[in-house]
Amino acid sequence: MRICVPAFGVLLLAITFGYAPLAGQDKKKPAEAPKEETVEAYDSATKGAIQVKVDNKKPSDSFTVLQNGKRAVSDQPLLNSTVELAPGAYVVIVNRTERKVTIEAGKKTILLTGEVVVEAKKGTPGWYTPFQGKEAKVANAPPLLNSPMALFAGKYTVFYRESGVVEPEDLGEAEVKAGRKSVLKR
Repeated sequence: MRICVPAFGVLLLAITFGYAPLAGQDKKKPAEAPKEETVEAYDSATKGAIQVKVDNKKPSDSFTVLQNGKRAVSDQPLLNSTVELAPGAYVVIVNRTERKVTIEAGKKTILLTGEVVVEAKKGTPGWYTPFQGKEAKVANAPPLLNSPMALFAGKYTVFYRESGVVEPEDLGEAEVKAGRKSVLKR
């Protein structure tokens, strides 16, 4: 087979032009955020599962699973755990943030949280509390400075407090995204 040089050059140029955006993509452009909910196969014909994940290898936060307003799981598993459930509609709670999910037989639904953390000089006393409106989004004691806290995606106003006597300090708004850590400075 013989291809003349001008025809080959045009063909090569057309192929290169078609792939040029891939080769020259903007490397400074941030990677797309992971999806907050994904579904994958689960090895059961009658049950499904839920996994609530955080990008933290040693999570301290847990999650609650409710069905019809009642606990569907007796304990509160740590984030990154998987819980087997019967098919149906559920509410999953992480630090008073909620997501509705439908579990199907043979499928595992994965919910991805984000994290918020208030960073300060080591040894700085105090804690922080994220709010949505007037509602504090903490399940237990508020986290200490420099300790991340898992939340579902959303916008939160974060307050710092050093003691019960001093008025809380408004640190501003943090936008939590699935799979990402939002950092505020103290």
